Formats: sequence, structure tokens, C-alpha cells
Amino acid sequence: MDVSDDEADLGRNDTMNTSEEWIPMCDEELKPVVGKVFDTLEEGESFYKRYTLTVGFSVHNSSQVKDKYGLKWRYFVCSKEGFKAQKKDVVTDLLIDEKNLPKSRRSKITREGCSTKVAFKRIEDGKYEVKRFDEGHTHALATPRKKQFLRSARSVNSVHKNLLFCYNRANVGPSKSYQLLKEQVGGYDNIGCTKRDLQNYCRDLKELVKDSDAHMFVDNFRRKHDMNHSFYYDYAVDDEGKLKYVFWADGLCRKNYSLFGDVVSFDTTYSTNKYCMIFAPFTGVNHHRHNITFGAAFLKDEKMESFVWLFETFLKAMGGHKPIVIITDQDPAMKVAMDKVFTGSSHRFCMWHILKKLSEKVGASLNDDADFNRRFKSCVWNSESPEEFELRWEKVISAYNLEGNGWLSQMYDIRSMWIPAYFRDLFLAGILRTTSRSESENSFFGNFLSKNLSLVEFWMRFDSAMESQRHKELLADHDTLNAVPELKLHRDIEKHGRKVYT
Repeated sequence: MDVSDDEADLGRNDTMNTSEEWIPMCDEELKPVVGKVFDTLEEGESFYKRYTLTVGFSVHNSSQVKDKYGLKWRYFVCSKEGFKAQKKDVVTDLLIDEKNLPKSRRSKITREGCSTKVAFKRIEDGKYEVKRFDEGHTHALATPRKKQFLRSARSVNSVHKNLLFCYNRANVGPSKSYQLLKEQVGGYDNIGCTKRDLQNYCRDLKELVKDSDAHMFVDNFRRKHDMNHSFYYDYAVDDEGKLKYVFWADGLCRKNYSLFGDVVSFDTTYSTNKYCMIFAPFTGVNHHRHNITFGAAFLKDEKMESFVWLFETFLKAMGGHKPIVIITDQDPAMKVAMDKVFTGSSHRFCMWHILKKLSEKVGASLNDDADFNRRFKSCVWNSESPEEFELRWEKVISAYNLEGNGWLSQMYDIRSMWIPAYFRDLFLAGILRTTSRSESENSFFGNFLSKNLSLVEFWMRFDSAMESQRHKELLADHDTLNAVPELKLHRDIEKHGRKVYT
């Protein structure tokens, strides 16, 4: 075959010849025979790739030649073309710690010196002609059932990306997403990619947003505020320009606070992102006794200055209205900030956080003692007055020889901050009697969030969590409205002894 000087300019050496070749068998109209002309290079490339998938091998782009008019030559070769380049020996200083050397990703050896190729050349009118077509392979071709695994047959398309986005919002990773995709399309053969392809796509996406994660996170708030001024946000950066604090609350959060903000629970015991920033939601209780979120924040640390900034920002977002009662854990820096900002509000410690530590502080033997747990919880929950609590506490401590337990002594010293008997006269104290508020909030966010998330991924899942929370409230509203006529009918029956329609 005549080869022009342009082709020689590529500086390519033909791959090794073998005595045995695999010649694909297919219909002649599928082959890109020499002399076949295509209107565009893209059309020729698509035609050749359809041929490669039909016969069972993958193709990748090779070299090209350009001139002043554009692309003149374009080569496509088999994915097993050539051989993997050998690494050069590098002489290194013996004092260098091998652990500090950059790690390279291990990859399989797939090249076998296959010489299959096709060459397209630009001709008159900007069309492209097949100038060379070598169809012999030095390796076996994929069988029909294995063609789905060829690199050219796989891609993460827009459908996959959209479904991954939706599944990610629901805290479903790429592995589980792949299983769901299989069920949706009727089998692995119909997915169009492998599980590894989805995992690699997610990995590359995280790498893409790595250096601009915080900027994208805050810019999202800025766009939301521009679209709806009821969305409130504020943030602060440190001396290096890194995100230090950020707080946000949308219009519905602020409206809910105006209605149900008398009692606020504030918790910072979440691990929700890979930067170890502290996620701190403000939680309340609505008219269905369901948890609702008034706002949320990220903090760089748990210092007093951080909490002061957050509490002051929270009050700005809520029009300066302070809660009647605010419930927190026992963080000392938080308590100082609370006393400084929420003056006039009653501060109490969360019972759930305290009781969660009980098993750790009293030891395994007492923790497994059913009688001890019964007596201790009865002392905490069922004491009607401070005097009764103190008497019952002393009996429990004495009965189980816990006089030397420092943690229990500390809890007794601050008993007025967490024992219900000391604040029975406090407004809305009935809500404080349950430990389920913080427990259910931890469980709720735990279903959506993970400690390995970027800030952008966090927001997607947080937004999905808020949708779930508000859907639950709407459902409860619907059930309540539907229950009212039935209750009225029962009252009428009790009153008149017959059905009354109004």
C-alpha cells in the first residue's frame, strides 16, 4: 500500500509482526475498507468504533498530524497496541525514606503488541478517507457475552450521572447505586458501565472539587440568598483565607423558629465531613412533637470564641429573639458562650448525652446489672422533688459502693442542670423530660451524613434531609386534618346517640 510522506512524518514504528493473527469475521459493510470516505472525522470515528464493538476489541486514540488547515491525519489503534514502557532505573540517595516517595497507582498490563490500526486522511472538501486499515490482531477477541466489558463499550453517561446524584443525596454510595441500576435496567448487561467505572467517576469528581470545595459551598448560599432574601447565611475565614465558621437558615427554618423557638436543642456531636469541621444544628419541637431544624453551622473548633460568633449570628438570623430554654451538652466553652449571649434564657444539659456516658463511667459489671439500671433511672426520672432525688441518689451510690466515682460526683454537683426534679416549674419542662430529642436527631442526620463527605456532598445530603423532615411534617398535618371530622363525629354520637351531619 502506498504510504505518503505525511504518514512517515508521524515517526511511528510498526508494531511487531507475529506469525499468528486473529482476523475478525463480520459483514463487509461494517468494515472501514481503504478508500471509504466520510463527511467528517467524527462520522468516521463512530463508524470504526461500531466495527470494533461488533467484532470484540477496544480502540483508543493514537497520533495525529495537523497542518495550517486543521487535522490532516488521524490514527486509531487497538487498546492492546504496543508494549508498556519499562520504568527507568533511578539512583536515589540511601538516606531517603521510601515512605515519603510518591505512590503510583498499580495498573494491569494489557498491551500485547497488537498492530491493528486505521488511518483517516483529510481530502478535498474537508472530508476524510480511510487510507490504511490493518485488521489482524495478535490476541483473541472478546466473546459476545464479554463485549460489555470492553473499554470502548463502557461509559458513565448522563443517565448514570443523574442517578448517582440522586442516590448520593439519599446517602447511597456507588456500589449500592450499581446494584439499583442493575434492577432498573434489567441486568448487568444493560447498564453500560461497570461498578469500578462509577467508583472512578465519583473519585474523579471529588478530586475536581477538592481545591474549591469551600468556595462552591459558600457560593451556593450566595445564590440561594439572591434568589430568595429570606435565606440567611454568614461566614468567616481565618488569616489564611480558609473557612472558619459558616451558618445558614432558610426562610422556613426562620419561620419555624418564630412559631416553635421557645425550646432549642443545640448539639455538636456529629462527624459529617472529611475536614473534621464541627456540624452544629439548632433543633426544636413542632406541634406534632417532631424535631425541626432552625438552622445549622460548621465550626472549625469548639472554642468559646467560635460559639460566641455562632450564637450571635443565630440571634441575628432570628431577629434577636432568644429562646426560653436552650439544651446543650456539657462543653464548658459552650456554657461560657451561652451565658454571654443567651442572657435571660434557661440553660439545661441534655439528658441523653449524660445517660449515654453512664455505662462507660460505672464499668461493665454495673452496666449489665438490671437492678442498678432500674434504680438509677427511677432516681433520675421519678423523683418528684429535689429532696426526694437527693435521698434516692444517696441510697443508690451507697448500695453500689460508688462514693469514689468522680464522674458521678461531678454529675451530682451540677444536678440542677439536668435532673427534672429541679426544674419542674420551668415553662415547657415536659418537653425536657424526654431524652429522645437529641437521640432521634443524631439518628436522623446519621441516615444522611458521613464523616468522609466534602462540603458540597454534605450540602446535597443535608438538603435531602431537610426535604425528608418537612415531608414528614406535611404528612402529619394531613393526617391531623383528616382525623378532625372523625373525632367530631364521635363526640356527636356520644352526645346525641346518633350520627349528626354538619
